[in-house]
Amino acid sequence: MDSQQQTKITDIINNVFSLLGIPVDQFELDFNKDSLVVQINLPAEESGVFIGHQGETLSSLQLILSLIVSQRLNQWYRIKVNVGDYQQRREQQLIVKADQAAQRAVENGQEIIIPGLNSYERHLIHDHLSHNSQVATESRGEEPNRQLFVSPKNS
Repeated sequence: MDSQQQTKITDIINNVFSLLGIPVDQFELDFNKDSLVVQINLPAEESGVFIGHQGETLSSLQLILSLIVSQRLNQWYRIKVNVGDYQQRREQQLIVKADQAAQRAVENGQEIIIPGLNSYERHLIHDHLSHNSQVATESRGEEPNRQLFVSPKNS
């Protein structure tokens, strides 16, 4: 991503956040080769509005920003929005949940269902558990009721 693209992306995000009432001094952009992370620094009492129930608002904001930027620049950019440290905390919670499900699946010899995950969260768990030789993962169903199944490999 060259500096001209970074400038265009910065301008687009500045405009969107201005429309949302987020002052420019409350967010920063971190560009890397594959994606862009937008860090929003808000007081804790205001951050819930941007996170929403189980991060649904945050996921929607990420998708909208990715679509706007990608449409304007004719190239797909994955934009990740992090409010406070919500994203890191949520990913840690999901990894713990995945490890617990894997352990239960192996101990009980039965598949364990992890419901209520968005596609990014399912992907994160699939990726994490792909390193566990005792279990296999599979997503089944259609959105919005798609679920992740963790099964012991020996059954």
